[in-house]
Amino acid sequence: MEKREVMNVIKEIVYKITGIKIEDENDNIIGCHHNYPIIYAIYIVDELEKIFGNEVSNIFAENDYTVWELSNLAEAIINKCSNSSDNLQAV
Repeated sequence: MEKREVMNVIKEIVYKITGIKIEDENDNIIGCHHNYPIIYAIYIVDELEKIFGNEVSNIFAENDYTVWELSNLAEAIINKCSNSSDNLQAV
């Protein structure tokens, strides 16, 4: 998948869980300006793992808060999944 496709998947997940549309690729998807409970981040990560694999959770252990920016998160997912034995494909 290309970065734009991964960003679209992330935006769909965020919308499904929070009801918030992320439009700016530099937007921090868990930023307090979105005004939803931070616990939703767990649900977002869970959905990302279902689609891209369990390696996704390591992204958050290996990076700082800026990884939550839409563009950065898509890039991190691509990098993490390209380093695994599986090809990056959304289910």
